Amino acid sequence: MKNIISTTFVSMVKQRGIDKITVKALIDECNISRQTFYYHFRDIMEVIEWSMERAARAMLEHSLEADTPEEALGILISSTLNNRDLILRLMDSQKREQIEALDFWAFGICGLLLQCCRKDHVDVENLAAQICRMIPGRT
Repeated sequence: MKNIISTTFVSMVKQRGIDKITVKALIDECNISRQTFYYHFRDIMEVIEWSMERAARAMLEHSLEADTPEEALGILISSTLNNRDLILRLMDSQKREQIEALDFWAFGICGLLLQCCRKDHVDVENLAAQICRMIPGRT
């Protein structure tokens, strides 16, 4: 049920933006009761946090399968760029301050990836190589 709520929420954000999504709108879209929603989540911010953690975990797992650090960073960068519209909608919302405080944004490269979302073109391989050069012990 958490996956259904999260997936529906993400879909709604892409269509409407985050500021127009209420618990009522989300439960109506999911066709669930208010009680079901509150069994799984406290509020919309918890849905956002859970959804971001799930996406970050999946992205990290995929990047750990890479053969090189550059390839792993390329996966992280590409995944971020693939979700650029969603990320920008979240960051342009009235909840931006709360969203930035979530653990997902604590990762060092997230700010850099957010900047990439605002660009029309990003050279993923070059950016991954640059980030790898910044990692201590790498040449």
